[in-house]
Amino acid sequence: MKKYDVVGIGGATVDHLNVVDHFPEEDEKIVPLSSSIQGGGQAANTIACMARLGAKTAMIGTVGSGAIGQYAIDSLKEEGVDTGCMIVQKEHAPALSSIIIDKGKGTRAIIADRGDLEKFVICNEMYDVIRNAKIIHSDAHFPEENMELLKFARKNGVKVCIDSEPHTPNAKEFVNFADYLLVSRRFVEKLFSHDYEKALKEFIKRGAEIAVITLGKYGAIGMQKGDEQCTSIKAYPIDKVVDTTGAGDIFHGAFLYGILHGFDLKQNMQFATVAAGLKCRTIGGRRGMPTLNEVEEVLRNWKD
Repeated sequence: MKKYDVVGIGGATVDHLNVVDHFPEEDEKIVPLSSSIQGGGQAANTIACMARLGAKTAMIGTVGSGAIGQYAIDSLKEEGVDTGCMIVQKEHAPALSSIIIDKGKGTRAIIADRGDLEKFVICNEMYDVIRNAKIIHSDAHFPEENMELLKFARKNGVKVCIDSEPHTPNAKEFVNFADYLLVSRRFVEKLFSHDYEKALKEFIKRGAEIAVITLGKYGAIGMQKGDEQCTSIKAYPIDKVVDTTGAGDIFHGAFLYGILHGFDLKQNMQFATVAAGLKCRTIGGRRGMPTLNEVEEVLRNWKD
């Protein structure tokens, strides 16, 4: 059986990105300055990022039928991700996100159409893949199936990383399964506390070995088991932010790569924030993913 560094569980989507000179007003019709179609999805982006950095990866999840669903799978294959456990559900609509990007500001608006995919059937091959992984990364996109597979991972000594949205059913329960908890500030503010240090301490108390809150343009803050103080890192400064789509996912992928290679917490947060920053130079969550050489070159010349 093939061995994996990290296996993702969750949504694999397609992103249709449109760059505009301003966000349209009510009833206004505008023509984009440019457009791009790329693979997307939280866990899928993270796993694709890790594959580009050089990790051995696989993805577990499901897509709808037709060209859009197949594109979501093919875009992962192109990065070297094993997609043998990606299930195509016939007669079901695929997930497609429409993203509008303001060229001047680099800000975006997202309409995330998740199709009608609510579940997927767990097969024996998925258990085999998890058993042969070092880390499982879950975005809890399919809560019931994710929870079952995460419980299996924990029983088999596989580390679990969680990146959940605040609207995910039983989101707080997923936190309890995290060895590595990597979440956005919105997740923390909505479900836990606006006091990030207090939230990090709670995450560690709940069982996380490492907990990190991404803060967008303000960087990130993290803590690991045994620490008395939090570790903060500034965002890597980009001369021109083109698009932030997928930046958080790329941070997660780079951070997990650092865990695999024994980086300490601050070193790892620096590595991840540079990777996320470099992504913001390019439209879309996939096209701008940096290579390992690109991240290492920046780190040789930049210190927080």
